[in-house]
Amino acid sequence: MTSKLQDKSLDLAIALTEGLVAGISKGQDWYKIVGTYVDAPLCWALSAGKNSKHDSIDTLHKTNVAISRYGSGSHIMAFVLADQREWLKKDEKPFDFTVLNNFKAMRDAVNDGSCDYFMWETFTTKPYHDSGEVKRIGQITPPWPAFMFAAHTDLLNADKDGLKKVLAAIQRATQLFMDQKEDESVKHVMRILEYPEEDVRRWFKTVHYASNHQQVSRKALDVTLSTLLKADVVSEPIKKIEELVDPQVAELTE
Repeated sequence: MTSKLQDKSLDLAIALTEGLVAGISKGQDWYKIVGTYVDAPLCWALSAGKNSKHDSIDTLHKTNVAISRYGSGSHIMAFVLADQREWLKKDEKPFDFTVLNNFKAMRDAVNDGSCDYFMWETFTTKPYHDSGEVKRIGQITPPWPAFMFAAHTDLLNADKDGLKKVLAAIQRATQLFMDQKEDESVKHVMRILEYPEEDVRRWFKTVHYASNHQQVSRKALDVTLSTLLKADVVSEPIKKIEELVDPQVAELTE
């Protein structure tokens, strides 16, 4: 998503929090974070091969993880897991990683035994659990909001007021979407994504849009940076929180 901002095919993007923070921290200076879209964390399912020996998270320490790319959510979440399980030790890797670029290749890898497990968003993975293609062995949620807004610096320099109006309009749209979550919004998601009604209603119970799209939690950015540092996605010296956001659009909260 940040590459779309770089080539200016997008002026404003909604992307995973950890990806946006990692990008700026590694020198991607063409955008800034300007708000929070979904402030509930994304739930990641852990999946193993259908005939895998792994039936729970307990046996995953020092195994081989299939990831889409280094620095991706599928990579970073492995370090969130290792941190929660106290598997992070100095000079000792909690896992090995195999980069496979796409979701299908990751599913194939756990079934042919070349990788032990992978992580992907719960509801995107659920159809493959339901069909028996792969086996669900656990889930994990990171300690930060799922999605934030990022704006190209050209837009920030040219029309901050216009951007604020766009964020306010999105705020009204998300409120309407959630107001109709018992009926029309369920039908809309079913129509677009072809998910069963039961799954859509379960998803609505997990999602929470930010009450103010122009606010960004300082604590959320701080814990994201800390995790990225543990995962070696970023290195010291890390960016200051104020360097990640545009303070004339986004309000930093505690």
